[in-house]
Amino acid sequence: MALKMNDEISMYEILQIFLSKWKFLLILALCCILIAVVRHKRFPTYPAQGKLLIKTSENSQLRSFLDTIVGSQQNINPAERAIILLETNDFFLELADHFKTNKQEDSEISNYINSFKDNNQGLASNLRSKLKFRLNKGGQIFFNVNSNRRILSTTIVNQGLIVAKNYLTVREMKEYNEAELYFQSEIDHTLNNLNDLKHSSIQKMQQRNVISLNEEKGEGTKYLSGLKKQINDSQIKISENNSTIKKLKKKERTDSKNQSKFGVKARIMQLNDENSALRIKISTSKRYLKKISNQKLELVPFEQEMEKIKANYHFEFKIYEGLRDKLAKIGLQKTYIQNKIDILEFERLDRVRSRPGILLLILIAIMISQVVGFTLIYLIELFKPIKTQSQV
Repeated sequence: MALKMNDEISMYEILQIFLSKWKFLLILALCCILIAVVRHKRFPTYPAQGKLLIKTSENSQLRSFLDTIVGSQQNINPAERAIILLETNDFFLELADHFKTNKQEDSEISNYINSFKDNNQGLASNLRSKLKFRLNKGGQIFFNVNSNRRILSTTIVNQGLIVAKNYLTVREMKEYNEAELYFQSEIDHTLNNLNDLKHSSIQKMQQRNVISLNEEKGEGTKYLSGLKKQINDSQIKISENNSTIKKLKKKERTDSKNQSKFGVKARIMQLNDENSALRIKISTSKRYLKKISNQKLELVPFEQEMEKIKANYHFEFKIYEGLRDKLAKIGLQKTYIQNKIDILEFERLDRVRSRPGILLLILIAIMISQVVGFTLIYLIELFKPIKTQSQV
């Protein structure tokens, strides 16, 4: 059938062209099916999955309770942070070391480990290519492994869950242990400061023979009050005696013939002697009063110094209480860290199957073969030289 350059091809003619190539399409489909069967039998992929739970205030009553006490604010999801830590080379090196240090009962696992006998980094890199992490809702982390052996996929998932739980716990506990050591050293330093201030105040009081500053001030005030009262009482007594002496002298002048005149003079002399004694007592009390007042003035700088020591002591004590409070909160956080991670689900060997299945692989192979076949037929017909009328 000869066609011109401007001839149009109908759908029927297109269908005839593709149907005429059915043998090619069939052979291509059979080849793809054979490749799929060989891939399924000789190069299988066994996916395995395990689940790890990171407890947060949303899924853990303990975390919610601690948040009300500690008042912590988390800027990043703990599960996201855990995945960041698990995707490091340190974790896979620890997983590789775990495989090598623990005796493996299955020969396939032993052969796999022995292939990296003296190369921990090589084993870690291979494990990293097989083990993947996926974040799910509720703080869940899925451990996904794809390998060509069922027992290997199962073992990597289950051992990875165990090592991950220990690795994350130890990693976070290390941070809190370092913080705990820091706060404990600060507490010890503050206690030393408190003891130094206490000893300094005791030493200064011993140097002045002062048992208690408050007692010293109280006793001094009490003694001064007593001296002032004695001086006042003596002055009142002198005034009373002087009044009595005046009355007696007046009586002596008005009653000069009284036979008791000698007795009046004796009484006046007695009162004068008493006044002399009272004046001496007043003079002595005033000297004591002046001396004690001077001592109290000398006590003022000492009192100010002691007040300064007392203020420093209260300041250091507040620091001490604050550090103890932070240390207690760290203890609560460590309690949470020890129970923060749970292994929700291990993988079971009987549940691991090759994926995708043989039927799905055959279906995919047929679809791919037909797409490739029709594409090749189209390209061949598209670039096939067109016969002209003269060539016919």
